[in-house]
Amino acid sequence: MNRRRLEILQWAGLFAGGLVWATQHVLGFGITQAECSVGGQRWGISNDTWEGALMGAAALCVVGAWAASLMVLRATRATSYEDEPPLSRIRFFAIAAVTANALFLGMVLLDGFASIFDVTCNQA
Repeated sequence: MNRRRLEILQWAGLFAGGLVWATQHVLGFGITQAECSVGGQRWGISNDTWEGALMGAAALCVVGAWAASLMVLRATRATSYEDEPPLSRIRFFAIAAVTANALFLGMVLLDGFASIFDVTCNQA
């Protein structure tokens, strides 16, 4: 794999997980607000269905970002992150992306399951 392709996969693996989680979190909040508002009740929005679909799509995207960072990590396995740049930098960011995407996958799943199993539209 050439260096340019490794760099593209490295940045996609590093930033995609965080962007996907943030998007899922904001859209999930909007879905919950639409179901609980007076104007959204006539639309028949089902929070559980939409949140489940959103969680599934976000989890697939994060797993894709994780796969991209694992591909970069595998392609640079002969290089140490302490060697001279640019391959050492690419490997370092791939290690960070693998770790971050594991955390983002957990955040996506926790955010989605909490939105599904928690009671919505409850005035306290």
